[in-house]
Amino acid sequence: MWANIFFFLGVIFTLNGIYLFNSSVKETRKGYMKNEDKIRKNDKHALISLGIGIIFFIITSLF
Repeated sequence: MWANIFFFLGVIFTLNGIYLFNSSVKETRKGYMKNEDKIRKNDKHALISLGIGIIFFIITSLF
């Protein structure tokens, strides 16, 4: 049961990271570094979210 919970949390965090990276790309396409702070913030949150997702997948493999 815990493995299922950790797996789905990993999926959710990974999808969130992908979504944030895509929003950064959309922001960049509007104009080259037009809103640089927003792009950096999205990239930072995306990396953190992907890291948490990977940690959950590693925890899932332990069960």
